[in-house]
Amino acid sequence: MVRGDLTIFPLLSVMQMLLASGKAGKLSVTHPRGGDFWVDAGDIVHAQYGPMKGEPALQVLASLDGGIFTFEPNVAAPDRTLSLRREVALTHMLFDQDGWAEVLKVFPEWTSTLRFTARWSEAQPVTQQQYRALRMVTPGVSIRGMLERLAFRPAGDPSTLKPRELLDTLRPFVQAGLVEVVPA
Repeated sequence: MVRGDLTIFPLLSVMQMLLASGKAGKLSVTHPRGGDFWVDAGDIVHAQYGPMKGEPALQVLASLDGGIFTFEPNVAAPDRTLSLRREVALTHMLFDQDGWAEVLKVFPEWTSTLRFTARWSEAQPVTQQQYRALRMVTPGVSIRGMLERLAFRPAGDPSTLKPRELLDTLRPFVQAGLVEVVPA
């Protein structure tokens, strides 16, 4: 078993080491946005964030900038939702990690909820994607809860937003004061 702190050993460095080693096992990260990765022979074969699995979970986990990681060798994946070779996986995660930077400035704490402000008007023009994202803003549902709800959308549904896409779509509404982040 290997343990460490992602503020000292960044996630991409840890993943690069694990994938280059060719080892199989489970990498767990304890963090409010934490979850699990399974690797096997230089591939990422499964990722899980709450009920979210595969590509969406990997996208959320790429947002990790801290937390404690634990690698348990020879732990088989409960499912195989991904098949990403080392270079593709690292490039993919780097792209996702960069994409999260601006989103996390607006939504740093995922236990917070969102609500419409008095400035919101039902006459506010929105695109279809914005409408889908705004429909997820529900009283009492945390940002994490909104993201976890994405896991229960039908597979292959073209209207399903990816986790970062959901928050990136909501970000301008928060910045314009039409939606507000309510701390937990």
